[in-house]
Amino acid sequence: MAAAAAHDEEAADLAQAIMRGVKRRPVQSFGDYFGEDGGSDALGAAYEGIFLLPRDVRGFHPRVWRLFDFLESAARHCPAGCHKYLPVAALMVHLNDDHQWTREQIADWVKSAAISNPSSANPRSGNL
Repeated sequence: MAAAAAHDEEAADLAQAIMRGVKRRPVQSFGDYFGEDGGSDALGAAYEGIFLLPRDVRGFHPRVWRLFDFLESAARHCPAGCHKYLPVAALMVHLNDDHQWTREQIADWVKSAAISNPSSANPRSGNL
């Protein structure tokens, strides 16, 4: 029970970091944490939401999982329905790059019960 509560708290903190990062880098990137256009993917936005980064950080690979244990210690099924089962960090990249979910949708999914409860919710269907 305590581990689930810790994951929920980490998930809420991560979702807030993503949203702060979205405000700092409004353009979403696909295929890179930080794109040539100055944007970021979901994990890049989380890192940007925690640390103020220089504008050009192409090629930088943030180690967000060092700050949020559940990103690597918890795995979930893809909430977009493609049947992949991945660690949460890899799933966030998958949702960003392969399903082209917005960073806001990914933040909503992260803070939802989907993180502490293995049954995943799909923000596109409204089942959060």
